[in-house]
Amino acid sequence: MKLPKLTLATILLSTGLMMVPQIQELLYFEHDQVLSGYWWRLLSGHFIHTDWGHWFWNMAALGVLGGYLERKSRVVWISTILAGVVSVDLLLMSGITQVTRYCGLSGVLNTLLVMALYLYGKQTRSGWVIVAGLICLTKLTLEMISGTSLLTHIAWPPFPPAHLAGTLAGVVLILSKLGLESRPVRPINPDM
Repeated sequence: MKLPKLTLATILLSTGLMMVPQIQELLYFEHDQVLSGYWWRLLSGHFIHTDWGHWFWNMAALGVLGGYLERKSRVVWISTILAGVVSVDLLLMSGITQVTRYCGLSGVLNTLLVMALYLYGKQTRSGWVIVAGLICLTKLTLEMISGTSLLTHIAWPPFPPAHLAGTLAGVVLILSKLGLESRPVRPINPDM
């Protein structure tokens, strides 16, 4: 079993950032700051957290989900993280939300969760994957309806639409993967 180095490095990075609160103010996603040219906040905002409880739950989930995906494939790990980041950032920058300040990895973690359930279900063909998926969808629906997080309480108000954006990114990633797998491979004609 290979060591999930990318996952561990991400956890260490996030831990280091939590230990220097003065730096955090420069790294939160802030809509106006991004528009003013501080584009790195689109990425850095996902790796800092409101408090140690928020950090703990996000890093625990990253350890489990990220570790699983990275052991399957680093390419899958990277593409899943990037898809989640881009999806949540598109939501935050879209103007359809009033959120001007955001931090945390939970939206992206939903992308990892969808991909992990897909890969585990594909590998095991277990019906429990469907049950787990339905539980996760129920949790997401309840969070969207209530506007709160069901399992954690953080210093800032939670933003469940980020969880939905991450979930949708995972679904799109899987559908694109399935589309690529179903395309017939055409042999190269050396006479052309």
